[in-house]
Amino acid sequence: MTPEQEQEQIAKIEEELDGARRDLQETLSTVEAKVGQEVERAEVVFSPLNLLRENLVGASCAAALLGYLVGSSKYRKVVGPVVLAAVGYAVWKELADLGSESDGG
Repeated sequence: MTPEQEQEQIAKIEEELDGARRDLQETLSTVEAKVGQEVERAEVVFSPLNLLRENLVGASCAAALLGYLVGSSKYRKVVGPVVLAAVGYAVWKELADLGSESDGG
């Protein structure tokens, strides 16, 4: 092979390599966008608020089981007030969020 042919072959290989890099970058961008969309969709589907709204019977059963476990626990004098405080905080936070949404902020 002459030096000119080698240079042409090297240039051709580098051009193909650059094309492959561009294709790979485009593919990675497409995959990243699709994964982002799927993650957002999963966050919406599995958000606790949506799960509670869509599975009210299941949530009620879980709450009843939690209440039974807390009530039958030997630590109920400690666990009861903690659970009550946690539920109170959750309700307060939800009401505060609803109030800020209705204010436009």
